Amino acid sequence: MTRTFERDDSDGTDSGVDSRRRRVLGMAAGASAAAVLPTTGSVGAESDDETVTIVHDTHFHGRFEDAEAPELNLARYYAVVKEHLESAANSLFVGNGDDLAPSMLGLEYEGEHAIEALNETAIDVDGVGNHEYDFGADVATKRFEESEFPWVVANLLDDAGEPVPGTERWTTFEEGGLTIGVFGLVSTNFHSLTDYPAEWQVLGYVASAREAVDALREAGADVVVCASHVSTGVHYTLAEDVDGLDAIVGSHSNVVFDEPEVVDGTVISEFGDEFDHVGSLTLDAEGALVDWRRTDLLAPDADPAPAVDEYAEIEARYADEIPEDETLAAIAEEWTDELESELEQTAFETEVELNATFDNYAIETNWGNLMTDAMRTVGEIGDIEVDIAAQNAGGIRSGSTYGPGPVTGADVMNILPFPNEIEVVELTGEDVVAYLEEAIRPHPAENYGAQPAIQVSGLSYEWWGHDGESRVENLFVGGEPVDPDETYFLAHNDYSIENSDVLSTAEVVLASGQFQGPYVLERLEERDTVAPERENRMLRVDETVGEASVAVGDGETTLTVDVPDGTAAIRPDTFRAVIRTGADLEANAATADGDSVDVTFDTDDLRALVADVDEPALRLFGGYDPDQEHWDYGFDVPTSSGYDHFQLRADVSAAALTGNGDSNGSDGNESDGGNESDDDGSDDGMPGFGPLGALAGGSAGGYLYSRRRSAGDEPAETTENATDGNDD
Repeated sequence: MTRTFERDDSDGTDSGVDSRRRRVLGMAAGASAAAVLPTTGSVGAESDDETVTIVHDTHFHGRFEDAEAPELNLARYYAVVKEHLESAANSLFVGNGDDLAPSMLGLEYEGEHAIEALNETAIDVDGVGNHEYDFGADVATKRFEESEFPWVVANLLDDAGEPVPGTERWTTFEEGGLTIGVFGLVSTNFHSLTDYPAEWQVLGYVASAREAVDALREAGADVVVCASHVSTGVHYTLAEDVDGLDAIVGSHSNVVFDEPEVVDGTVISEFGDEFDHVGSLTLDAEGALVDWRRTDLLAPDADPAPAVDEYAEIEARYADEIPEDETLAAIAEEWTDELESELEQTAFETEVELNATFDNYAIETNWGNLMTDAMRTVGEIGDIEVDIAAQNAGGIRSGSTYGPGPVTGADVMNILPFPNEIEVVELTGEDVVAYLEEAIRPHPAENYGAQPAIQVSGLSYEWWGHDGESRVENLFVGGEPVDPDETYFLAHNDYSIENSDVLSTAEVVLASGQFQGPYVLERLEERDTVAPERENRMLRVDETVGEASVAVGDGETTLTVDVPDGTAAIRPDTFRAVIRTGADLEANAATADGDSVDVTFDTDDLRALVADVDEPALRLFGGYDPDQEHWDYGFDVPTSSGYDHFQLRADVSAAALTGNGDSNGSDGNESDGGNESDDDGSDDGMPGFGPLGALAGGSAGGYLYSRRRSAGDEPAETTENATDGNDD
């Protein structure tokens, strides 16, 4: 069985696919733990009164259409939902939450628009998702009470142990001759996902599910269904540990199955989110799967997935050929017209393509640089000199690229749709290092591996994430070596501050009152044209190889470094020299010879790189393919999103380039070799404060060379990412 993993919206602690899932999927057909369904249609003949069809799900994020393909919209999606409902003798339309936000419309209307649309669909029941609480408990309760359908969630309780206001823990429906019980589940880290009151309770998955199933069975339910907003991996735990659970539909993870699975008698069905897929499954009176169906809605320029040709139950249809539901189309137009008239105007022009995709988890992006640079100006509100800004990657939501060309206000609001306020906190240099290390998701981690998971402004650092560790080295703030005892001001969003172990203990020196989306938009509107580039702000390091030997010639300089252990091949076109301000120079060539690699640069260009910065931390970076057996993680490396190779780092003596140093040779003479590799790149044992003690002077400005997308940090063609925080 194959699956499409479009994106994992887990919280970073559950990858969406755990070891149990791999074990289940790896079993042969017919094994007792999991059954792979036949693909020939109905499993058995049942009378109409003995079956029910569950059409699912929602997960609309408060949107009325897809940001990149407006043909994929709620009006057409619901037209297909109605086809599924009407083709079944007995049916229920079951949602799974995250329907009020995050989106531009969600931020503007706080979900009111989505409730009107959902009421029109006559949805039978909706499971609560984390984004229902993006605007606080009072707004969520109001939206639940405005709904003409029940919201269910079994594992959220208020401080009195009652269902959270406006919801039920479970409910029942009569369809044909059957009683159908439905309950909801949401991620247990709910307090860290959204604006959920600290005193309210979040219960465990299995205990809540058992309580719900028992209560529904006692109420006479013939079939029990979970409207899920938990990660995919949790479903297999529920299937194995909760007796009497017939089906789980939807998820928190935006996973697309090619067909439902049956695990220990529980049907698991996940067909994505938003407007790409409509799924349905038909169950008999015993809760067994009788039939299933999936309709894929395709953008006009899309190609049907291979699975369409393999399974008769999967139908691919081009969205622009599906007549819209007229009432829902009118609702969408009414809510969007006024907002679009303001925001659809060009806000600014970009000379380069802006990358607001999920690459923002894995690599430094030009959008990340642009928006965090804008965030640093928030200090002007309180006359504070902001040194650093950071943004959690999960808060960059559109998954799209923009330009070259005009960028609208709506584009910016779709990228930054959350009601997150920009705040400024006071940190020591040691705190800054601790926060950067906290943000890293190190190897091994299912599906996404090591990634910095943030975007930054005002600093440059190297990050390392292997063997369950995370480490930051060579950290420069404003071009200067970080001082562990110095005070720095960091601009971030209030959500990330509250949910960081490091930042939550820091003093908030400015609560700006500015939401990120509108504020960044306002700053960018002040500029006619932007052309942000990548500036070596976040540099991945998999292996340090000591200090490079330097051989300076009249026209060309050669830096020689050791090849790291566990190298299968060197990537010659990825080598570059970088100084502490972020300025860099690409190598002319890199040639591996046994255990070393010679990297050549134009001598004048290399000297110019270091000429105007006192005692720069000059480093050589280069890519290499890792030997799989050497790393022995149990999976192929690198699994990291955005990377298809590893990266080495070597220190370089700037004095040797100018002939002022003795350790690494002089003009025309090769040195006697570099130092042995330092495992952690740190002289005094404190991560982030490595070989920097002798450095002084320098400037964050005056970059000598234009930024280049080095191949060493270029995103791989295929990436998988996991979003985080209330921004998933």
